[in-house]
Amino acid sequence: MFCINCLHRISITLIFFVTGFLTGCSSDTREIPETVPVKGAVLFKGEPVKGASVVFYNPEIKSANATINATTDELGEFELKSYFGPRDERNGVVPGTYKVTILKMVPPGKMTEEEYQAKVTEADKIVSAGGVLTQAQTPPELTQMIPRQYSDVTVSKLEAKVDPELDNHFQFDLK
Repeated sequence: MFCINCLHRISITLIFFVTGFLTGCSSDTREIPETVPVKGAVLFKGEPVKGASVVFYNPEIKSANATINATTDELGEFELKSYFGPRDERNGVVPGTYKVTILKMVPPGKMTEEEYQAKVTEADKIVSAGGVLTQAQTPPELTQMIPRQYSDVTVSKLEAKVDPELDNHFQFDLK
């Protein structure tokens, strides 16, 4: 038969053990690698590309952080950030050599971005009201503006060597 003091001591010991175990297994104790700032710009036929997706991929990195992307601003400029979890955002990337692809989807033919967006907005209204789109009301598929030699990871020859000792500003002038 146990005495009350013995049960109390066992309970306290068990609480310390479980707390210590859970603290030791916490994901907050993982190592986050050092990153270095990476910026750049994208030009297509000499003009800045607004809204392009710039993707850096390093097959040597075996984590969710192997692929990093950013979107270019109105001047065609981008700045990369790395994410090591929901609360771990860092400017830049882990040093290494990255394969680069650049993508930019645009409306087909001579349709402007504004015309395309108006068609999408109208289609959304019809569908939200329970309607069904006719073929004429359906927005056309976007097309890839950037040639495949830069936008397809299997053929892109674009590369970025991120070095902690260098500036790491990459300009991609696509033809």
